[in-house]
Amino acid sequence: MSPSEPSTPGRPGRRRKNSEPAEPTAQEDQNRSENREGGRRKGGGRRKKEPRRLRGMLTLLVGALVVALIALGTVLFFQFSGDDGGEQVAQETRPALYKVQDSQDSNMNSVLASREQDTRPLNEGELFERHNSEISGQSLGFTLRDSDLTEDCSAAVWGEQVERALADADCTQAGRATYLSEDDVFGVVAVFNLADIEGSRAVAEAMELPETEEGEEPADPGFVLSPSGEDPLNRLGTGYSAADAIITGHYLVVVWVQPTDSESVDERVSLVTPLVTLANFRNPFFRRIGELGGDAPAGAEEGTGTEEVPGAGDGTGEGVGQETVEDPPPADGTVEAPGVPGE
Repeated sequence: MSPSEPSTPGRPGRRRKNSEPAEPTAQEDQNRSENREGGRRKGGGRRKKEPRRLRGMLTLLVGALVVALIALGTVLFFQFSGDDGGEQVAQETRPALYKVQDSQDSNMNSVLASREQDTRPLNEGELFERHNSEISGQSLGFTLRDSDLTEDCSAAVWGEQVERALADADCTQAGRATYLSEDDVFGVVAVFNLADIEGSRAVAEAMELPETEEGEEPADPGFVLSPSGEDPLNRLGTGYSAADAIITGHYLVVVWVQPTDSESVDERVSLVTPLVTLANFRNPFFRRIGELGGDAPAGAEEGTGTEEVPGAGDGTGEGVGQETVEDPPPADGTVEAPGVPGE
């Protein structure tokens, strides 16, 4: 080493090799110490932020849980209260008196015997408009309030036996309507579009209560559901009511009436007049007879056709080829004259 070269820093008496790293100076040691402390501070900063993030996630989870519980409570409330947010559900009831009306040799049953002959589907205008918006006869008038036409026939009835009978009869349409009268009586009319007249008879039979031994409660096969549960329809079947199932070719028409002020099934009254009047709901089918080349009864187009309507004309419940629709006489043997309930 030349005397003019500065000596290499380091320990006295030891020459540093070129491959050895230079020992850090005091300034470098201080910088490294600050860097380590700064790194620890940054790490500490991240640890301080983690609790905040955890609290945010917990808040979101609690909020989601509260919303889910509210939704579940709402669903359970409507499910168990039978309330769908405004519209009341119809009650599963049946009439105190039920009869099947079947005229074996009628012109209607011949012309409308099957859906193969009568292929045109029912429509709302045909069933619920024109003359069926208001139905009158027998000195009694009804006004249409609710109506429904659906391809889901099971939605128009309750009871497994009746639902099964509709499926077996290949039901493709079910129409229902509610009617109110100023003469203190209300009713429901239902029509089912079935494959043939045999299916119509089978469904009518399926709605009958089975015969049982005295004191034995029969298993209810089911019946028609009202399209509305609003007052007074929410009381249908809880008071004394009567229904006729009228075989109308491959259609089954069910007419069900009840006095507005009836509160017990034991309050027996004659319901012949309202049953006969609401049976005029079948007038659209008389028009179909004419469309298919049959002989429609006079006045059918004007809504006054009366062929096959049970008891039409005299209010006695007797019609050509029909069973009577009068109620059975009371236990004391007295028979009330047919009249409008509530008079």
